[in-house]
Amino acid sequence: MQLSELVALVLGDLSVGAPAIPAVSFSPLDEGLVEVLLTDEDGMGVGFGVDPALPEAEILHALADRIPDAYVELYRTGLPLVPGTERPARADVVDGLAVWTDPAGGGWSCPVGGHRTA
Repeated sequence: MQLSELVALVLGDLSVGAPAIPAVSFSPLDEGLVEVLLTDEDGMGVGFGVDPALPEAEILHALADRIPDAYVELYRTGLPLVPGTERPARADVVDGLAVWTDPAGGGWSCPVGGHRTA
């Protein structure tokens, strides 16, 4: 998948209960990294670097780890939530698959990109 498609998977999961969806742009950085910049409707932006040479699950994990932090900065909300709680889910890689997990150690998890149906 392209980087933009992986970002869209994460944003789709975060859109459940989100106050807004930020604009996303990509710019090359030194050392082969790509900056992912999320910008809110007021023009405030939060960016971070991603290595597009990593395996897809690692890239998706990095995006799922960093984009929720950007939501906290832009919208003051932690997303996505563990179903039935007010806890933000945490990104992880399990058996080569990027997943959302319950940081409290509960048994809930789902693939990144599948939170809307979880």
